[in-house]
Amino acid sequence: MPGKTGNGLSAEARLAELKRRLLEISDLNNAGAVLGWDQATYMPKGGAAARARQGATLSRLAHEKFTDPALGRLLHSLADYGESQPYQSDTASLIRVVRRDYEKATRVPADFVARWSEMGSASYDAWTRARPANDFKTMRPYLEKALDFSRRYADYLGPYARIADPLIDGPDEGMTVASVRALFIELRAELVPIVRAIAEQPVADDSCLRGVFPEHKQLNFGLVPITRFGYDFDRGRLDKTHHPFCTKFSAGDVRITTRVRENDISEALFSTLHETGHASTSRRRRRYEGTPLNSGTSAGVHESQSRLWENMVGRSRGFWQHFYPALRDAFPGQFAKVPLDTFYRAINKVERSLIRTDADEVTYNLHVMLRF
Repeated sequence: MPGKTGNGLSAEARLAELKRRLLEISDLNNAGAVLGWDQATYMPKGGAAARARQGATLSRLAHEKFTDPALGRLLHSLADYGESQPYQSDTASLIRVVRRDYEKATRVPADFVARWSEMGSASYDAWTRARPANDFKTMRPYLEKALDFSRRYADYLGPYARIADPLIDGPDEGMTVASVRALFIELRAELVPIVRAIAEQPVADDSCLRGVFPEHKQLNFGLVPITRFGYDFDRGRLDKTHHPFCTKFSAGDVRITTRVRENDISEALFSTLHETGHASTSRRRRRYEGTPLNSGTSAGVHESQSRLWENMVGRSRGFWQHFYPALRDAFPGQFAKVPLDTFYRAINKVERSLIRTDADEVTYNLHVMLRF
């Protein structure tokens, strides 16, 4: 029989109260996410300072509600009930994950969370101005602040073997600097010889990907494959931004963005496929709406799905045997005389480059290793 607390509430009633509180916190976080999406898409430049303040306010409110001692007492009262449920059940998982997150969150001051949010918003605004001007020296003070906030956050969650451990554990629970390093050593041993071997071969000609590709035509073509993937535009939308991302406000509102270069079609093409992969994963968790379980298994699993659709599917010959005629129809002047095989080789070109998001499938992970 479900247990009772001192006030006579059943475990089911206490669980319902926990979900009610979590839904309210989720609403605040999702409202902040809407503001973030707007800043990255349509917000006028003059709104940056106010937007940073607004985001900070919502972050503080959500954190204060989540770290409310009353929520802690509620979790404590549900501990035995959660342990009595099957470990993989939704109920046991919810109580376990919320308790883990609560114990971490209570170690971090709400004011710190708000200031970190405000700094992140201001940094993004500065980056959007520095990028087109190639004036990255102006980003230095923002990067210094970002590192300072990250170090202080790690200290709140210490002790740790390496300062990055709590930062890695957040999005990928259980991962540490040591475990990531071991994985990278294994990957490097395989990837470096592959890159060197490819570098000794004739370089693939990717000139067909560069030319004049009007923005609106690129965005319109991007709708073709992702609609076939099952992306529902009654529950999402595609917009352009400075740095592509996917964001979820609810199961009925999962939005994707892409970056467009009018002189290179590959940027928008593959970032759109990548973000659609994220969206396809995000839309599958309707029953976890309003709880921390809604965020998915881990950032690593999420990224694996986005890169699966971008590379394993989106760069495959079979994919383009189907969609290349539509691409030719959209850009007849650019692709009418380009054979499918030439295009296929172009989109799978392997080369050393400086920008991670532009990297090919083979060298991409080496970019991550260099930054680790």
